[in-house]
Amino acid sequence: MRKLFLILAGLLVIVGCVLTAKGQITEGGALTPLRVPAPDFPKPGADVSGTTWINSPPLTLADLHGKVVLIDFWEYTCINCLRTFEQNKKWYERYHKDGFEIVGVHAPEFDVAYSVDNVREAVKRFGLPYPVVADHWFTIWKSYKNDSWPSRFLIDANGLARFHRDGEGADGDFERAIRALLVEAHPELKFSAAEKVAPNEDAFAASCGISTGEMYVGPWYKRGALSNAEGYQPGKTVHYKVPGSVADGHAILSGPWETDQNGMIYRGKPQAPGPRADRLEMRYHARELYSVMNVTRGAPSKLYILQDGKDLTAANQGVDVKLDAAGHSYIDVNASRMYYLVANTEFGSHTVTLVPTAPGFTINSFTFGNNCQTKFPHL
Repeated sequence: MRKLFLILAGLLVIVGCVLTAKGQITEGGALTPLRVPAPDFPKPGADVSGTTWINSPPLTLADLHGKVVLIDFWEYTCINCLRTFEQNKKWYERYHKDGFEIVGVHAPEFDVAYSVDNVREAVKRFGLPYPVVADHWFTIWKSYKNDSWPSRFLIDANGLARFHRDGEGADGDFERAIRALLVEAHPELKFSAAEKVAPNEDAFAASCGISTGEMYVGPWYKRGALSNAEGYQPGKTVHYKVPGSVADGHAILSGPWETDQNGMIYRGKPQAPGPRADRLEMRYHARELYSVMNVTRGAPSKLYILQDGKDLTAANQGVDVKLDAAGHSYIDVNASRMYYLVANTEFGSHTVTLVPTAPGFTINSFTFGNNCQTKFPHL
């Protein structure tokens, strides 16, 4: 789960990612009960709200009166959010006919996520069938006093916020709450005994494997993972030299890279992969590896990837990885999004090497999956 704190005067954003939620909630715990009026969405036609609706005309809570509504705060590069979409879509398919609605509120983290076109493309790629609003000025986010991705609020048919949870998990509790609020609004509703609610699953339990924490490659509010001696030099291109080794949860660079708040931008000449090529190396422990990357400062290009000094194979390549005629593993970085790099067959510790082939390649972050976080659509 990612956390974000807003200092409202000036909208100074400080972002981080943690694996614990607020108060007494834990990733495997229950929902927080509420009974307060839910903040409304900006009224249609308001030109100061910084909101753009996708999949739907602009909505207000008055438009949704009589429905049970799940407000889902998400961000399209956030792996914790992506892992909730399958369950959201199941609930929508199962209960929409009974008066259940979902409104996805997209609040951006990295600079690429402020683009409404990128959000539209993500909604299409993930197949989200419910209304989505791009909240690029954090208007809705602030009204809910939210600070996390994902974060879900359940609103009853009278517009009261009744339950809330930061982070993944508690899906069984959510579904039971959805049913209870639907029956509260429509006492005649009966749910089939065959439609059993699955129990909660704690995908962050120690038995699943404790993965490396999210790594910000750039100086993301002093949480950057770079360990080169040259350090971060914002706005400058520095020729980095690789130190002797890289520690778990850290990254090292070789060659010319520019420091940007959102990540590191490769500023070298076009190159082919090889032992002397400019690169990024990082070390992690997990089952799966993901990365947010983009080419907004350049053009679509190939990124070669090695794990433990070897090309990936059909046994461990992420869904975005391809193999060339010589068996070398690479990714076509042609969009600003999260990419699936490695899908190991078991939890373990590894070193990954990324070799850019053209200037303008930008890498924002790395995130990870454990043994209990592999069974979701890798879209």
